[in-house]
Amino acid sequence: MRPYPPFSRILLIRRKALGDALVTMRAVLEVVRAWPDASVDLVIDRPFVDLLVGLTRRADGAGRLRVLSWPPQDGKSWLGVLRSGEYDLVIDWLGSPRTALWTIMTGAPVRVGYDLPRRRWAYNIKVPRNQVSGRDLRGFAGEAFLDPLRCLGVAVSPWLAGFAAAPVPDQAPAEFNDNYRTWLNSWIRGSGPRVVMMMSATWSAKGWPAAHAAQLFLQLRRRDFNPILVTGPGDEKLETELRRLLPEDAIAPPTNLPELAHLLGLARVFVGTDCGPRHLAASLGVPTVTLFGPTDPVGWNPAAPSHVSVGTDEECSPCDLADCPVPGHPCMMDLTPGMVMDAVDRVLGEGPH
Repeated sequence: MRPYPPFSRILLIRRKALGDALVTMRAVLEVVRAWPDASVDLVIDRPFVDLLVGLTRRADGAGRLRVLSWPPQDGKSWLGVLRSGEYDLVIDWLGSPRTALWTIMTGAPVRVGYDLPRRRWAYNIKVPRNQVSGRDLRGFAGEAFLDPLRCLGVAVSPWLAGFAAAPVPDQAPAEFNDNYRTWLNSWIRGSGPRVVMMMSATWSAKGWPAAHAAQLFLQLRRRDFNPILVTGPGDEKLETELRRLLPEDAIAPPTNLPELAHLLGLARVFVGTDCGPRHLAASLGVPTVTLFGPTDPVGWNPAAPSHVSVGTDEECSPCDLADCPVPGHPCMMDLTPGMVMDAVDRVLGEGPH
């Protein structure tokens, strides 16, 4: 297919989950590369705006990528935002009925989106989602997010992690919370490879037992690593259990997303569940060890030696169920701290421990 002519105003829609947004960023940057004279707007949910602004500053040296908040700030009319952009190209990566409506409301002459029921009407370039000749495919989501560009005739490079990789200073920026900055000055003085652990689970089926996480933390300390556990919103019960099992200094103070990005950038390896922050670690070029149970590592784990997935290979996994119906929840409960420690060794090139 011949590439489309130059565009001057481009709108990219990537709403919803943090992990999805981060995995899409490689495709977003390919758009910026493909049309170097265009101004590009990226729609992101409001909680992630500050983080994405910081990451895109690292990755887009020209500064042509502007991040727009949904819902819009300052009471602006969203229809007004869409119409005033005078976009000539829109790419909708979410493909919900709402974002399909946004796409058509822009009035853009070229509208790209997935060929899905109740959405396809909004697009004049329809992209098959993970299918070839009607056959379902299993593949990494980051590669699938490049498909809209391929349909536009753009020669894209293979998906790679680390779009925002850059040296991170040990000293936290002055605008960060004083509690975080004080704690960080203490943590970075510890010896050994730094390991950031995060066991958040938006689905209960993704959760790893607190007792397992505590055993892994203590094992890392005994082997002269410098681990820290990070908790986030919704982790209150998990944090209570971890504090009962571990020393007081095992858990980092609360962080916002820019602070979490700074902390992850200082790590030698990230260890955690299939959650948004582990995609953030991969975006920063930090090796990851991810515990997979109900979700599919083929679809959500980068195919690279520095990003290792760990699982128990249950027959029912992956199931994509938010709650496990199997007694004992074996895909996560039977995933032992020793198995995860072996994966950490593999990532660091130390072989089985």
